[in-house]
Amino acid sequence: MSERVRTKFQQSFTGHIYTLKERRRIAKSLNDQAVMQQTNRIKRVLNSFELKYRRQIIHLKVSRKPLLFEATLMGNVELVNYLLDECDANVEQTGFWKNVKCTSLWVAAWKNFLHVVDRLLDHGANVNSSDSNQRTAVSISCRSLKLVTYFINRGADIHVPDCKGRTCLMYSIYSPSICQLLLSNGAQVNQTDHKGKDALYFAIRKGELETIEVLIKNGADVLRPGPKQNTPLELCILEYKSSLVEYLLSIDCHTEEAKANAYELFGSTFVPGDSERAKSYLEKALCIRKQYNLFPKRVPKHRHHQYIEIPLGIEFQTMDVLKKISISYESMWTQSLIIQFRILGPKHPYTISAFSKKFHHHIYSFEFELGIALLECLLLIYASYPDPLPYNLLHMAWMLGILLNNHNIKHAYNLTCLIIRYLSTVGMKFIDSLNPNDRREKLMDVERYLIEILSQLDRLLASDLTEDQDRQLNVTLHDLIRCQPKGTARVGLLHLAICLRLSPKLLIRLIQCGVDTDEQDDFGNTAVHYAVERHASDRQPDTLHCLVDHDCHIDITNKSGDCPLKYLQQNGIFRNPRKLQCMAANIIQKYDVPYTDILSKQVQDFVRLH
Repeated sequence: MSERVRTKFQQSFTGHIYTLKERRRIAKSLNDQAVMQQTNRIKRVLNSFELKYRRQIIHLKVSRKPLLFEATLMGNVELVNYLLDECDANVEQTGFWKNVKCTSLWVAAWKNFLHVVDRLLDHGANVNSSDSNQRTAVSISCRSLKLVTYFINRGADIHVPDCKGRTCLMYSIYSPSICQLLLSNGAQVNQTDHKGKDALYFAIRKGELETIEVLIKNGADVLRPGPKQNTPLELCILEYKSSLVEYLLSIDCHTEEAKANAYELFGSTFVPGDSERAKSYLEKALCIRKQYNLFPKRVPKHRHHQYIEIPLGIEFQTMDVLKKISISYESMWTQSLIIQFRILGPKHPYTISAFSKKFHHHIYSFEFELGIALLECLLLIYASYPDPLPYNLLHMAWMLGILLNNHNIKHAYNLTCLIIRYLSTVGMKFIDSLNPNDRREKLMDVERYLIEILSQLDRLLASDLTEDQDRQLNVTLHDLIRCQPKGTARVGLLHLAICLRLSPKLLIRLIQCGVDTDEQDDFGNTAVHYAVERHASDRQPDTLHCLVDHDCHIDITNKSGDCPLKYLQQNGIFRNPRKLQCMAANIIQKYDVPYTDILSKQVQDFVRLH
């Protein structure tokens, strides 16, 4: 570049550097040049200013990155040296990279720029520098043996956990040599993160056999239950890692019963896909049990779950029974569920997933009887949960209800009664145990169950039920109504049935089984209010006639001051004179006649309705 051009170039930057706006313009230009690796040009620009102005310019952030940070990202050692030596750059100044706030040292470690790391540390960078997730530079460098070794030699602390509680050892599972280096320098092999996961857990999840061997040789606890109470052996099984299963079983630390359980669980995971392979593992387990007399089969000690009787039969105990079962695809699948239920327990996600998978198979194969049996098992399982009203359980019932039609009255009837009994005996008991705030939040789930029950009932009542079915349905429905189930805003069964525009036949059945025709929601609306509001419904006249014929109070005023009486009279639905007691209650309310010290509580409640 000629002298004349150089002079003109420098003059373009040395105008009004005293203003922040001008310094920002220069900083942006320099950061752009750093990306393009134009080091000499950056030096010429900065050398034209005094040190204090250089420092001010390079410390301004462009796209949340100062110039030193940008130079580090590019691995530009020459520019990093210049900024540190000639411009007094702040080695601890942070920037943002991929939405992570970190220092230049941290990003140099991530990029595996050893020479840049060396220069930054020589200029006083904190060797334990961490990002906004508290992950240290040495932790992020755990993909490079050379860099980790360098950090350790410079005094980095390999024990510092990040915001998830994870240490360098947990991040180094892809490299057995780095794991060995960390363990040789005092890394805690059994340290866990905030969720109870240790380095062995992560190595198993990623299938790193060599790393697993290193960890176990250095004292990793092979028997410690981790998240979901899975032992390392069970985790290998549930992750379908055959080589890891065989390796762990070859270690002389498992009891014979644990080995038998492992083979049984592993065999069960291959059903329904590979029944022959499942059978071979189940036979191995039986051989171990027979050799060491490990009968009856027990729940593993580390599970501590309460065993629930499920209506799927009993688990096989002999080789002859296993051979008979293995002939039947359905029997093998059922046995796999029983095994998983015993070993993993009712609250394990894999158990729920396995039962749900078989349920869906039966439903889509139109095997409704088997599907309902599986749903009954799931109801028993969920009844032991802290929250026994999960949405996925309701979704299964909804799916089954949709597929059932008039040709499956028996199964539709069984499904409806099953859901009603579950809500009566388990669901409402759970709702009543909640504090008022939690109860309000859970009412939406109760409402979903009530809607499903009412929809199924409406379909059933449109069909011909036997006398026995009709009588039993009344008993089951009466038990539910006695629990006084409510949805959001305290809507009851009658309210919901009218909202869903269900048949008057269903309304009559609800009333006959004990539903209060005058029950009010949080806004004071009775069933008649709901029916009047839904004037567009074809069933509105029949609904209103049904309610009036069953002596509901048609002159109850809601909190908005609305009374359905006038509407009913105008539409010819109600022409009879009002009851004398209703008229008297209206007069008391209209003229504010004091009555609390005169009338009984029951009569007071009646007056308040009007």
